[in-house]
Amino acid sequence: MKKLQRATLAVAVTGGLGIANAAAGAQPAAAGQNTQTVTDDGRGGDVRANERVVETFLREVIDEHNGSATAGLVTSDAAWHGGTLGVVSGSANVEGLFTSIVTALPDLNSTVYDVMGQGDQVVVRQILTGTQKGAIIGIPASGRTVTWNALDLFVLRDGKISQIWAGDDWTAVLNDTGTYKAPWIS
Repeated sequence: MKKLQRATLAVAVTGGLGIANAAAGAQPAAAGQNTQTVTDDGRGGDVRANERVVETFLREVIDEHNGSATAGLVTSDAAWHGGTLGVVSGSANVEGLFTSIVTALPDLNSTVYDVMGQGDQVVVRQILTGTQKGAIIGIPASGRTVTWNALDLFVLRDGKISQIWAGDDWTAVLNDTGTYKAPWIS
């Protein structure tokens, strides 16, 4: 194991720089709570309006299990960036992705802890939980409860989401579906 990997693992295992401990005591954000007081980004964009678009996406698509609502909230050239899962491009494909997610996890719920906007970007820190009733990311239905942390960056253009950079804990998804258990998970 390389020196940087060992140091990173040590920080993660010991609770980091107080981040894990602070996160453990965090409370979900109230609906519509804005932690940003700036409403104009200095370039003519309305930060709060961008946050509302993302909050609407989370409510309608995730919490109300309406994957087809994605189409009205994203640009025609929208892209979802899922790290090792790849990139899904185009409004119809992004809509298909979210429809498959809310179909596979029909009781999926997002608990939002933070929504922070700056300019044309909005970051959301959330925990998602649902029961896996269908295949998700190629994993057959398990009937198990799946819970994972997400730190997602939404980029907006003309009042719609143009990119989603998904920083989701895929190891938790693999663990909770019974697909893979990482050695550090007890």
